[in-house]
Amino acid sequence: MNCKVKIYGPRDVEPVFSDGELIFDDRGFELRYFIGEDRCSLSASGGVVTQSRRGNADMDITFSKGKNTVCMLLSGELTGGIPVKTNELSITKSGRGVEVYIDYFLGGANRILNVSAEII
Repeated sequence: MNCKVKIYGPRDVEPVFSDGELIFDDRGFELRYFIGEDRCSLSASGGVVTQSRRGNADMDITFSKGKNTVCMLLSGELTGGIPVKTNELSITKSGRGVEVYIDYFLGGANRILNVSAEII
């Protein structure tokens, strides 16, 4: 389903908007969108969220509430991982779309990510 995507974090940072595609299945959903020229996806299944970005530098982050996971960075021959600790994770699905809220630490820095997709 076509949707409008809004990505926002801290209050002092402007949100990013994109057109996207929202695909539901029996386990959860996948949201596909763009940030600039980068192809992005956010998938949710069984209380686990994975965010991927493909472009100049590729990145995959897995979020699971209360768990230690990793952010994998891939850039040419350089690869590496940064520790992730998810404090809060909320996934809301409705007939109008989805909303994901994540409060996490990435390499020691506290971050907040909100992603919403409204079906059009």
